[in-house]
Amino acid sequence: MRLKLSLFIFIFFILLSVLNSNFALARDWLYFKTINYPIVEDYDLVPEDNNDISLRFFANSTSEKLTLKMLTIVDKDSIGNFFTIPEGKSPATDLYFINFTPISDTSFAIQPTATLKYESDDHYKEVYFFDWTILQFVKLESVRDELNKTLTVELPKRKKIMLAIFNESEIIGKASWYVYPKYQGELIAASRDFAIDSKVLVHNMYNNKEVVVTIKDYGPKKCADWTEREQALMGPCQERVLDLSKAAFLELATSTGVGIISSVKVTPIEIK
Repeated sequence: MRLKLSLFIFIFFILLSVLNSNFALARDWLYFKTINYPIVEDYDLVPEDNNDISLRFFANSTSEKLTLKMLTIVDKDSIGNFFTIPEGKSPATDLYFINFTPISDTSFAIQPTATLKYESDDHYKEVYFFDWTILQFVKLESVRDELNKTLTVELPKRKKIMLAIFNESEIIGKASWYVYPKYQGELIAASRDFAIDSKVLVHNMYNNKEVVVTIKDYGPKKCADWTEREQALMGPCQERVLDLSKAAFLELATSTGVGIISSVKVTPIEIK
């Protein structure tokens, strides 16, 4: 099985380089560096000509001298020509290839991280890497910086890593309500994940009621960012994916007294 998989990978890269005009050229190389042990302090590697992806290495994290290679291997419009795109998703960035030589499970005491930039639009986004053992893209847990529009992930313990940001088809989570004086009576919402003025369909998964809202505000605040005073005034925090206007909330629930709708599905609506 391992021999077949290695042969498949070898043939894949040969075909990719021969047949695909969008395969990475020399100018698409982002890094070719030697990482010397030990690293005495955290440092970032940011390409001079492409800051859409950067790597961070942590102090005293390497156990050996490593060579790093990284390049843009396939542009986002061509990923579907060579890989099965996860259902309901679409590429939001190019596919990046990272290779450490040599490497083992103990090469890093703390795994390096990759930070990928994305463009703000009406789609929710997550980072996926291609797992050669199952020949599928797998989602990585990410730290989202909504203000700088970046996602940061810990690199998988792999010698060769391919990863990209994908647009998700929906978000599922909790929704609460609040009052935004500027838009009283309007069907609006606050979101950390969707662009201002984009529209989303919010579906209450318990009663099947739906409402279309326009994102007009940034929020809701993460529970980790609540102050002790806010906790005392408002009670235990619950993570939410949206804060709805009172009018929008009442389209989904019988009253605002319930406070939170425990399960909503949020789907972006593309404006054509």
